[in-house]
Amino acid sequence: MNKVVEERRRSRKYDILLLGATGYTGLLTAEYIVRHLPVDLKWAIAGRSKSKLEGLSNKLKDLDPERVQPEIEVVTFDDSSQLGSVVKNSKVCISVVLYWQVGEVVAKSCIENGTDYIDVAGDIPLLRTLIDKYHDAAVNASIALIHLCGVFSGPQDLLTWAAARELAQKTSLKTKELVFSAAEFEAVVSGGSASSLLAESTYDPQVVTEAKQPWVLSPIKRPQTSTPASFFGMRKDPTLGLLSASSFGAVENRALVHRTWALLQDTDQGYGPNFRYNEYIKVSSAADGILRILTFILVRVALKFGPTRHILRLIFPKPGEGPDVEKERSSRVKFEAIAIADTNSGNAPRAYASFSYPSGGYHITALFLAQAAASLLYTRSLAGQFSGGCLTPVFLGEDFWRRIQEAGAVLQVNMV
Repeated sequence: MNKVVEERRRSRKYDILLLGATGYTGLLTAEYIVRHLPVDLKWAIAGRSKSKLEGLSNKLKDLDPERVQPEIEVVTFDDSSQLGSVVKNSKVCISVVLYWQVGEVVAKSCIENGTDYIDVAGDIPLLRTLIDKYHDAAVNASIALIHLCGVFSGPQDLLTWAAARELAQKTSLKTKELVFSAAEFEAVVSGGSASSLLAESTYDPQVVTEAKQPWVLSPIKRPQTSTPASFFGMRKDPTLGLLSASSFGAVENRALVHRTWALLQDTDQGYGPNFRYNEYIKVSSAADGILRILTFILVRVALKFGPTRHILRLIFPKPGEGPDVEKERSSRVKFEAIAIADTNSGNAPRAYASFSYPSGGYHITALFLAQAAASLLYTRSLAGQFSGGCLTPVFLGEDFWRRIQEAGAVLQVNMV
């Protein structure tokens, strides 16, 4: 940790500020912190509603009455000085607010007040705005803004890094393509995620088109390449099996991984000049894969039109709501990735990486947010000698990988 950051943190009241704590993801993250982070952690739960925060505080105390309990901070997002006073008292801010409403306000406040920041914002136009406006300022202020640090796109980013590194260490070759597969994963939405999806669908069509570009978040632009697949969106991989190009988060995940690629390009951890990322879902048959692609297309189309968007708004959970927590807790997730070497050889070397966890996507998001905060709080060793900026989960480096593993995720890396 550099001396500027260390000095800035010394007198701060809170180690971690959890902003948006009473939402579905916020509540799971708060519970994870209580169960897994050090008992002497000084932290605060924050949001708009004092009564909801008090209810959450009582629930957390019942989980572990012996640990240091979180303080309650009521924040008003339209009052920058009031928000700033809370943020300035914190070393690390986990932001799980409705990003399309107040995400930029929070990120800006963290830079202005010298507070590291973590989010799970999957809104590419918003992330493009944050990068354009605040990356250089965050670098100059030595503030880390870690974006998309949840089930989308944390495992995707980490497995890409791990597989590319394994390939480079074992063969001295760079990676031409990373093939990612959601092997076991049931995608469900919370109220916050649904709200963001509906908000994104109201963007100007030109903005939506730009957001789908593979290099939209990357400082290095390259020609657009199509996702390798058959006419029906299918692909067969000798290790990963039958794959369908129907992953709902593929566009966002690809954009984030490509940003990681560009930021690491001039470091000793670079993936290689010809790198690209492609994401799929593992399927049991061609019929299964095609059905998933048709479902994916129908949902995307429904989000574009007012009448169907209104129906989805009635069906989707409301902010603060989400899938059954206990059912999610026992819903196993597994992701796999293959790094294919950049070589003219007919049989290119391949490295394999996998992530599995015994609980579902929102529990993984809570795991990633809390352990990322712990990494920034206790170690803060950013990859590529970065001191700050609009970064990705990979920049938390080996320390974050180790924390995720020690927290119960099964991580595997080897040549195949």
